Amino acid sequence: MKWTVVALLAALYPVAVIFWQLKGHKTPMRQTPAAWGAKFEHITYRTADGLTLKGWWIPGRGERAVLLLHGKGGSRNGEISGVFELAERYWRAGWNVMLADMRAHGESEGACVTFGVQESRDMLGWLNTLDAHKRYRWRLHGFSMGAVTALMMMEAEPNRFEAVVADGPWIDFEALVKQELWKRAKLPAWCYGCVSRLAGRLWGQDFRLADNRARVRRLCGRPVLYVFETEDTLMPPYQRDALKHACARAKLLLFGGAHVTAFQNDPDGYVEAVESALASLNGSLR
Repeated sequence: MKWTVVALLAALYPVAVIFWQLKGHKTPMRQTPAAWGAKFEHITYRTADGLTLKGWWIPGRGERAVLLLHGKGGSRNGEISGVFELAERYWRAGWNVMLADMRAHGESEGACVTFGVQESRDMLGWLNTLDAHKRYRWRLHGFSMGAVTALMMMEAEPNRFEAVVADGPWIDFEALVKQELWKRAKLPAWCYGCVSRLAGRLWGQDFRLADNRARVRRLCGRPVLYVFETEDTLMPPYQRDALKHACARAKLLLFGGAHVTAFQNDPDGYVEAVESALASLNGSLR
């Protein structure tokens, strides 16, 4: 009996580990753009699989618009990356701003993330509903999983967006999963195959779709700015190496700090550096 229980627990352990990594993060909104003195609209979107997503539309001046995308564990309120505070800067510079909670985050419905796969489809559908007549000139600015979501959106509709800022995206997803399996659960690299299959059978995940090496190669030459931090232990140097291997001419900015903390550490320096880099990609924050 004892060994049966031990075997059962051993079998369930990887399932628990996977579920914890797929689990979203629901939080109520603690602040709104009214804190900036902005007029804004509450917006919602119904996804293809029946989830209701929530967000804000903050009208600016003119035709420039930006969709800001938080990372895993965040929300439009700016946890971790400061996406809420960055939205204010865009808005004060005259941009129309769309801030949204991705599935399973903030006030949006859903239980699990899909590492950008469904998230990118959600956001494309929502954006194209919001701007059905293509009135606006769009930019994407995402953090971590939001950065990956932005890359997937650019790949799906390459002529839809003037530029993408991808802050802290993974490039080699298999290497990232192996790294996190060991770091968080002490599961060795050879468990990746089992974990990948379990994620597929139990939650419909396809880890191959979340890998960005081929995607970066296909986007090479497109107006994409990649941002990384030097003390980022989640996306360490091998991810930047994978980026350069896939696209040697990729435009890359490197800041100090931990994962997607560059903006919060130095908002003025971040915006100035991003503006300068985007200017060379035919874009600007101003």
